[in-house]
Amino acid sequence: MKKVLILSSKNEARSHMAEKWLKYYGKKHLEVVSAGLEKGIINVMAQKAMAEAVMDIPEYKAKSISAFQDTNFDFVLCFDAKVKENMIELNGNPEVLLFELPDPAKVEGDKEVRQQAYNAICNAVEDICFGFVQDRFQIVA
Repeated sequence: MKKVLILSSKNEARSHMAEKWLKYYGKKHLEVVSAGLEKGIINVMAQKAMAEAVMDIPEYKAKSISAFQDTNFDFVLCFDAKVKENMIELNGNPEVLLFELPDPAKVEGDKEVRQQAYNAICNAVEDICFGFVQDRFQIVA
């Protein structure tokens, strides 16, 4: 079983989305966790976007990378170049992959506009996760 870490700055949205999608597409073949360089609070709009995609994440909690610093990962997925540049050295010499996606928390506007941004990122994260699992492991059921 391959171990995958999804790393973000605060583990508030994109990383949780990716964790859930990779667990879904990777099923019994991947062990997946997400964490932030620092611990934040999961964004309610991220939870809503995932719920609309029928992938609930209400039980997910933000975690810091320090909780996993002794874990050997095979892959680390990042959605922000700054996160990749600032990540701590991890055991196991994991392959670090960067998939740049905008942070939906930075979108300005009314609640509907901001929720649309989270929904769009949810879809983009799903595409990335599906492609990662299919390209690397051919295990999508």
